[in-house]
Amino acid sequence: MEYRLLKRTRAILIFEDSSPVNRAKLRFRGSANHRRQPYLHRTIPYAASCYYSSPYYDPSACATTKPNYYTNQPRTDVYGAATGLNWESCLSQTCALNARNTSEALSDECYLGCLSSLYVNASEARHVVTAVKFAQAHHLRVTIKNTGHDYFGRSTDLNTLAIWTHNMNTMTYHADFTASNCTASNVQNIGEIGVGAQASDVYTYFQKFNMDLTGGNEGSVGLAGGFGQGGGPDVFSPSYGLMAVNAVKFDVVTADGQFQTINQCNDPELFWTMRGGGGGSFAILTSYRFQLHPAVKINVYSLLQGWFRAAGQRNYQPRCAGTGSHITRNVPARLPSKAEVYLVLLSNDETALKSLSREFSFFLTSQPDILISESNYTTSRIFEAVASRLIPKSLFETDTTVSDLISAVLKRVRLSNKVVTQQGALAQVIMTTPVNHQNGNTTSANPGWRSALWHVIMTGGWTTELPRAEKAVLHESRLDTVEPLKDLAPGGGCFYSECQATFPRTT
Repeated sequence: MEYRLLKRTRAILIFEDSSPVNRAKLRFRGSANHRRQPYLHRTIPYAASCYYSSPYYDPSACATTKPNYYTNQPRTDVYGAATGLNWESCLSQTCALNARNTSEALSDECYLGCLSSLYVNASEARHVVTAVKFAQAHHLRVTIKNTGHDYFGRSTDLNTLAIWTHNMNTMTYHADFTASNCTASNVQNIGEIGVGAQASDVYTYFQKFNMDLTGGNEGSVGLAGGFGQGGGPDVFSPSYGLMAVNAVKFDVVTADGQFQTINQCNDPELFWTMRGGGGGSFAILTSYRFQLHPAVKINVYSLLQGWFRAAGQRNYQPRCAGTGSHITRNVPARLPSKAEVYLVLLSNDETALKSLSREFSFFLTSQPDILISESNYTTSRIFEAVASRLIPKSLFETDTTVSDLISAVLKRVRLSNKVVTQQGALAQVIMTTPVNHQNGNTTSANPGWRSALWHVIMTGGWTTELPRAEKAVLHESRLDTVEPLKDLAPGGGCFYSECQATFPRTT
């Protein structure tokens, strides 16, 4: 797509092209540092420097892109990428590389794919206001992209004006917080982050104040975006609830281009919907304030295992009450090849986790058909499809329901491995639900969280672009992997930010 720079003045950038988004001349007032970083940009796909046909072809830049092509963090630092290649591509139109062999381009030409042709690099709330008002005046659709961690693909779309919020990443600690016109929200130890602040930076910042927060386990995720607005489970959730439960105040830009500060007193309905209703669903977030908690030691038991031979099914349920766990099983062959278990306990008593998990650890490490590669206690990019399910604690009440659940999970593993064979499938059983911290209907997060003990996720990936029909079959087949768990727990649903993109709304 061709662009022509019509005018560049001290405060205004004007672009013109023939696309629906830009048929009207785009005029945006620049920030004070406009010469260093004008905030209206043409989109450059992440791998454009590796395509001979691209005007951005640059061998030296390509040499920097290739080694990091499969890594999340560099992808989040540019608009022209997503963490899943699905959402950079539009059918066969892409500008991607083969993740297994980055010397191989996946297209003859470098296409924008699903990326918007122009984006606003919003580093201040007023940039969002200007962009939304412009879009409203010219009847343009808007997409909002933070870090690009989005299994629904909502952060990229053709023929939209994109608003990139990644660089709104300020962080502030409030020892004593005074809310706007809401004395009920005047509390201590409040964290404030811009919508673009990423998990690893946020944790590092608040640890300086000896404070922890409910966040995620992927350092490049923007916590305040789809994660924090869609619920936000974490190892702290059993103790403190979802991240959305800990929210006390939002700064947002609404669809009419108005900047608003909302809390339980100022527009309580919008505040309720944004505490779990999903990123970008009801307003564009610019700043997120949430309750912090005194720092506590994070104790981890990690066990990595393989099998000398196919292990028989064992009806065993470890009793590790109070721990938040990530249990991961890789399935590159017909039978599981390995499993990873991480038990996490928040406690300043470093002996507590060992006591709770002693029986579980002894059982696994003493099995003759299991090869243990790690058993330790410590204190401290592809195309992809995903499907998940919340599992209620009622399924753990009897031996029969536990056995049914184990069978359903194993059936799901086998189904998933048949669906995605190129890269193999990854099954995760994550026990970070807010089971000990019920919040009733004070948030709009999926009610399934209130009774869930497990959060089961199934992901799979492939490295080359697939034909449209084959891709559609794959996504529908991915939904089939959820059926065994749906039959056990009808109506449970999934974590808003980690559902399948085509997941039926009625389930």
